Amino acid sequence: MQVRKQFALAALIVGIAAAQAPNLSGTWKLNSQKSSWGKKPKPVNVIVTVEHNEPQFKYSGTVTDANGNPSNFAVECPIDGQEHPVTTSYGPGKIAIKRLNPYTTESTYKSDDGKYTETATTSVSRDGKEMTRRLHSKGPDGDASWTEVYDRQ
Repeated sequence: MQVRKQFALAALIVGIAAAQAPNLSGTWKLNSQKSSWGKKPKPVNVIVTVEHNEPQFKYSGTVTDANGNPSNFAVECPIDGQEHPVTTSYGPGKIAIKRLNPYTTESTYKSDDGKYTETATTSVSRDGKEMTRRLHSKGPDGDASWTEVYDRQ
């Protein structure tokens, strides 16, 4: 009987440890070979820097377009499912990030003027070396869906 209790406790501890979200802090580089862009123009390069201390989440980076023009971005928002003010390439708005499971989050952005929305499902591989973002945006120019795959540097 005592052995069963110890086994159950050990299984619970392992389950709790396995359920903790991995730390995404670090530098991530776009893997353009694994990414797909749909109607979106394919960037030449994307570098993302993440500072992650659950639930706090901050990411910033630089996108270099096909003409060699860089543009910077930055978002800071806790992973708490609540809306927080941000400014993106779509303009000022609100973003909410919620955790779906230890390896996956979902973010929803809405511009203050109501013209743009973007949802992103972000997953990290179990080994923490690859991050995949599946995005969908809606705006005056129509809808677009694409997938970005990043390798941890």
